[in-house]
Amino acid sequence: MTKQIRKLHQYHWGLWIVFIALLVIGMTNVYSATFVTDNIAGNFYDHFAKQILWTVLGSGVACFCYCKDYRSFRKYVKWETIIAILLLLVVLCVGTVVNGSRRWLTLGGFGFQPSELAKLVGIIYAAHWISLSLEKRKPIEFLYRLHIKPKNSLFRFVGRFHCLPHISLWVPGIMALLVFVQPDAGTASIIVGIPIFMVLISGAHFSKVKIPLCILAVAFFAILIMEPYRFTRISVWLDPWGQAQAAGYQTVQGLIAIGTGHFFGQGLGNGISKFGFLPEAHTDFAFAVFAQEWGLFGTILLITIFLSIIVIGIFTAVHCKNKFGSLLALGLTLYLGGQGFINIAMVSRLFPVVGVPLPFISYGGTALIVNMAAAALLLNISRQNYRQAEKAYIDTKRPAKSLRKETRSQFPLHPKEK
Repeated sequence: MTKQIRKLHQYHWGLWIVFIALLVIGMTNVYSATFVTDNIAGNFYDHFAKQILWTVLGSGVACFCYCKDYRSFRKYVKWETIIAILLLLVVLCVGTVVNGSRRWLTLGGFGFQPSELAKLVGIIYAAHWISLSLEKRKPIEFLYRLHIKPKNSLFRFVGRFHCLPHISLWVPGIMALLVFVQPDAGTASIIVGIPIFMVLISGAHFSKVKIPLCILAVAFFAILIMEPYRFTRISVWLDPWGQAQAAGYQTVQGLIAIGTGHFFGQGLGNGISKFGFLPEAHTDFAFAVFAQEWGLFGTILLITIFLSIIVIGIFTAVHCKNKFGSLLALGLTLYLGGQGFINIAMVSRLFPVVGVPLPFISYGGTALIVNMAAAALLLNISRQNYRQAEKAYIDTKRPAKSLRKETRSQFPLHPKEK
């Protein structure tokens, strides 16, 4: 076994250890963050029991994604995108309103959040079309120029600019718009942001479209601050202590929870912030509960785990011989590792509150299942990498043996020499 094959094998099992560790930490954190409120309400360990159920369901989905060849997901990308868009449209029509946003489809006491599925579908869709362009040796650009020659001077003026997005951004853009209307600007930014990064890394030149993208960025920021609650979030991010008893209460309590963890934490289940002080302690601000109970060393461990996902994910993408697999691994790495650091930065007040959950740690059924599916796909690509490397290594050893056998068959030994 060569050094490269051994390294691919080690990174694959390292990725297994990282994801299993996240599952264990997430289960313990959900139990610790919810057992107080559940027992007070008389629903003994309700959230913890549901999280176990979601983990079991997610394990089935993950097994399917791990055992099936990841390239087969490319064949059904059309149906995957149709299903995701239809679910987002159904949510806008008959979805359940929670905290002022229509994001959930409720059935039998269980909720399903299609926007979480849209994140994964957007990555698969973008990986398919970018890899198709690379395979056909077509240039990758953010925006393409419309080749039209109308008589109207206004249309001729518009046609001079690059105004047609790359096809890999069409469906993510539509899904992001549907999620933005719910409203959920944080999730919408992730749905369209990851494919944009994938296009950029695939060779698109930012310098050619810097002016249109800057205009779009300014317009997007203007739309964000037009909503009063989004403007409030930005003002809270800049000065949470000035609104500590109003809009900044959650941010301040999150910072207090992180600070009171000190070096070794208050112990599992002993954190005081979940006793009615910290809102959303088991969802968006689950990291604050974790930091309070595990302390600085636990926080460093969790950050190291997410950093390991990024490092191993990039290593997997670089060593994948299949263009679709390489781009898919890159998108999944940005999805899992990027969301982790965005949530940690959000709770630590390095970033405004955008409602992005912490993968595997925050409570949530749909997010957990999609996260496990994404992790299984990344493991699938990693497994295929070292198996293909092993096969290539074995094939290099076969010609000499087969040539020796053919030579013996063509020139058999004399009976006395046998």
